[in-house]
Amino acid sequence: MITLLMINKIFRTKTTVDLSGSCVRRSASTAFKALGFSLCLVVFISACSQTPRTATNFCRQLAKEMPSITEPTVTPADVVAMLDRYRRLGKVAPLAIEKNWQSLTELLTVASRANATDPQSIQAVVDMAYATEKAADASAKWIRETCGVDISSGLNVGPTP
Repeated sequence: MITLLMINKIFRTKTTVDLSGSCVRRSASTAFKALGFSLCLVVFISACSQTPRTATNFCRQLAKEMPSITEPTVTPADVVAMLDRYRRLGKVAPLAIEKNWQSLTELLTVASRANATDPQSIQAVVDMAYATEKAADASAKWIRETCGVDISSGLNVGPTP
């Protein structure tokens, strides 16, 4: 709202009277209306463009990502690709799983930056893996119960929503 008020001040029009006695407004008023409409349209479109964070949307995205999630990560490129998958899932994760999923995504982020020849770097990944064990268990349970998928194997274990 502050932005619209500032724009209104910039484009504030003055009413003048021409020789015939009728009021004439400058074209800035029309420009302001068009600008205001455009801003509202942009805000509306951007607000509607995000996928809702529902269990159904998470399970749909998981179904798309599942074939690659169960593959082992061997190379640094594999780890980065896995991280991208987890980030995409994080964008649609509902509140019930969001914090746990963020923890797992952070673990993958740390793992993607790890230096295999640096013992401290490896220890940081191990420590974080232990720290996120509860989040991993809770996520796996929620996914199994909600999406009907065992995320560790990729097998369907129950009806999907």
